[in-house]
Amino acid sequence: MLFLELLRVAIGSQTSLSHSPSEQEWRELYKESARQTVLGVAYHALSLLPPEQRPPRKILVDWSASVQKIICDNKRLNHDSVWASQRFRKAGFRNAVLKGQGNALLYPDPFLRTSGDIDIWLDGERDKIIAYVTHFFPKIKVQWQEVEFPVRKDTCIEVHTIPALMFHPGDRRRMEAYFDRHRDEIFGNETELPGEEGKMSIPTLRVNLTFQLIHIYRHIFNEGIGLRQLVDYYYLLQHCRKEGRQDLLPETAEMVRQLHMTRFVRGLMWVMQEVFRLQDDLFILPADEREGRFLLREIMLAGNFGHFDSRNRHKESKWGNFWQQTLRNMRFLTHYPREVVWNPWYRLSQFLWRKRKGYN
Repeated sequence: MLFLELLRVAIGSQTSLSHSPSEQEWRELYKESARQTVLGVAYHALSLLPPEQRPPRKILVDWSASVQKIICDNKRLNHDSVWASQRFRKAGFRNAVLKGQGNALLYPDPFLRTSGDIDIWLDGERDKIIAYVTHFFPKIKVQWQEVEFPVRKDTCIEVHTIPALMFHPGDRRRMEAYFDRHRDEIFGNETELPGEEGKMSIPTLRVNLTFQLIHIYRHIFNEGIGLRQLVDYYYLLQHCRKEGRQDLLPETAEMVRQLHMTRFVRGLMWVMQEVFRLQDDLFILPADEREGRFLLREIMLAGNFGHFDSRNRHKESKWGNFWQQTLRNMRFLTHYPREVVWNPWYRLSQFLWRKRKGYN
């Protein structure tokens, strides 16, 4: 697939494309890069290609304009991430910014990663965190693991009471215990952002190796996952090698087994090898081709967080959406049965919890 070849050129695992794309093929490559939110990453490949394989000037100009917006967005998100971290710290909450601008630091050019929301984990009791947010926004929708904090005009800030989510109650308890064990390590990991924006805490390499797997896994059942999340994990694994910390991989594998994510992670390793030519010594677990092919089909179908997946179209009622997502997830039953079976029970329990607490 030509698009995957372009990504390999961008990350340096391939030097050229299998053929020189036509103008129409370049338009399709641009479109798919946008769909998977890797426009900036793919743009980096354009300067690495042989001259005869580069896109026509018109497409190059349009691509460059899109990348300039990505750069501007990253500068804004860097500023707002530090601002949010400082605000919550002054309010008495230790915090760490998850994914996002922390992930961008692992890229060769941190400004080329397409940015999204600011996800920030606050250290404190769930009720106190929610009370702080709803004091400013009484009608905001509250969820068990997160609540939106729409205090910045152009930036979506999601406040997390826990970094990630799993539907199976036993796995969720094990996951929460894992993050509890590493709280001080995470909240104490202050990191400087580019552009002299300041410092904020982000998860350590050890925690990120597990946390981002859980994050990707969760989104399979909610909306879908895109290649941007896989590029993030690819660069995280490369950083692991750069720091000489491959010894963390067996520890990650053990946590994967405890959370019953083995089949998913083995499939993901095959995708990482197939798409990015990931080196064998960076595998968390041995690759599984059958699971990987299924996962890759889902990724290419859904696009970034399922925005292009017709199975995610919202119904008019809450119950309509509930049953639509439940039926959609039956596709994954033979692959990830624990999460599929417990997903509707979790969502129902959260609905009752919100009603009991009086939350929107």
